[in-house]
Amino acid sequence: MKTRFSTLFFWIVPALLVVAFQPISYAQDIDKAVYGSLEEALGASSQLGGSNGPANVQWIDGGDRYSYTSRTQDGPEIRVYNPATGDDELTFKASDYTFPGSDEPFEYRSFQWSKDFKFIVFETNFRPIYRYSGVSDYYMFSVENETLEPAAMDAFTAELSPDGTMMGYEHEGNLYVLELASGESTQLTFDAKENVYNGRFGWVYEEEFSIVQGWSWSYDSQHLAYWQTDERDVPLFVSTDYSGSYPEFVEIPYPKVGATNPTVKIGVVHVGSGDKRWMDLDLGDGYVPRIYWTSDPSKLAVQHMNRAQNHLSLHMFDINTGQGDVIMEEIAENGWIDVYDFFAGISNLMFFPPDREEYFWISDSDGWSHVYRYDYEGNLLNQVTQGEWEVTKIHAVNSDTEMIYFESTEASPLERQLYSINFDGEQKSRITQMAGRHDITMGPNGAYFITRVSNV
Repeated sequence: MKTRFSTLFFWIVPALLVVAFQPISYAQDIDKAVYGSLEEALGASSQLGGSNGPANVQWIDGGDRYSYTSRTQDGPEIRVYNPATGDDELTFKASDYTFPGSDEPFEYRSFQWSKDFKFIVFETNFRPIYRYSGVSDYYMFSVENETLEPAAMDAFTAELSPDGTMMGYEHEGNLYVLELASGESTQLTFDAKENVYNGRFGWVYEEEFSIVQGWSWSYDSQHLAYWQTDERDVPLFVSTDYSGSYPEFVEIPYPKVGATNPTVKIGVVHVGSGDKRWMDLDLGDGYVPRIYWTSDPSKLAVQHMNRAQNHLSLHMFDINTGQGDVIMEEIAENGWIDVYDFFAGISNLMFFPPDREEYFWISDSDGWSHVYRYDYEGNLLNQVTQGEWEVTKIHAVNSDTEMIYFESTEASPLERQLYSINFDGEQKSRITQMAGRHDITMGPNGAYFITRVSNV
């Protein structure tokens, strides 16, 4: 039996000019290796050529530039690349710094940019808890002063505000905000206790819905919406931790079939005054798998799902009163409803643009996963995509051009190609042309994207 493997490589192209660049970007003959045995083929990964492209890509300037991590002999560097000009600028070199107050070389797991590009917040010293979650230490780097300072220690999650002036974080079950300019922290919640957390989850939500961060910034940076998780009535599962010199018993709230689930409440707190309000939601024995801020800073969208995960309702709440209405429901008669895609690594199948009173929902209600467009009253405006194929991911939604950039299986179930389409479902266009599976990283405005493609 002979097996053929193809090279994996990447390029970056302007999304709107891809046709003009097609002779350069896609007219590439890939040498295919032919192997004489299955054993030889299975060991061929080290022989595959090509490049994986830039690592840890973060789009900035709305998607007109991106930063990335470059691995050098001295250690990682953060660089900023401008696709329009080709400028590639060094911003941070880890080997030039140590952890503040020590001689230990500075290392980081991930980083975030402030909106004004004056600060970089680094996640370091990650200590895992469950499948995805853990606690980390966060440090703040001033690009102007070239100084590195502690920002938050032992934090479960941290995220910069949309306006780039603050960092929100969770510490020991409570929520805080750090003002970047002054370095001052303010505590926003005070009611955490054993097995009761604000802004984070225990085992169940992380495992069932692949969600770690239990809070979210409003688009105007004035509020945090958050889950309060109460696991006090959940039965405890006793496990053994063998990581130390001596094994230790660990008790984990773990509901088996029919046992009590964690209860959750959704709160909203004002970051300036600390005033908070609970949303009036009857949880029953169900879940709140996702919450979404909308373009209206007074409205919060909350998903509720029953325990069988076959009935989804979307509630729209007024954060000033805590009152809300169900604006959309979906019921799966012979299956379940996905709010995320574990296998594709997609965290959200619902999208609320920050500048438009509409939202988009990837649903398989017609038997195929497609994009539907709704207004804030829950009225279906139109089905955006349709056909006997699946939309697997939305990469960008540009309200100015009323264009959605999405990935689908239309070309082949074995392929992932990038397409664009108008909000009204007209003028669908295929952007990537080379056959294979494209792994797309796209800027939020859809101007540029990076693709890693393989037809292995």
